Amino acid sequence: MGMVRVILNGKEVEAFDGETILSLARRYGIEIPTLCYYEGFANGSCRICVVEVNGRLMLHV
Repeated sequence: MGMVRVILNGKEVEAFDGETILSLARRYGIEIPTLCYYEGFANGSCRICVVEVNGRLMLHV
């Protein structure tokens, strides 16, 4: 599995190719509040987990 470099809360970190933003944040000890996420299922309907990617708001993907 490949690695990609991303900026997370202003810090450059390494993510696994295909890793969700939520999983990455948790791995680095950054809490992103969620109401509807359970391991293996991500609904996203509450929109509390919205993050900014390149200036655009996105659900954790």
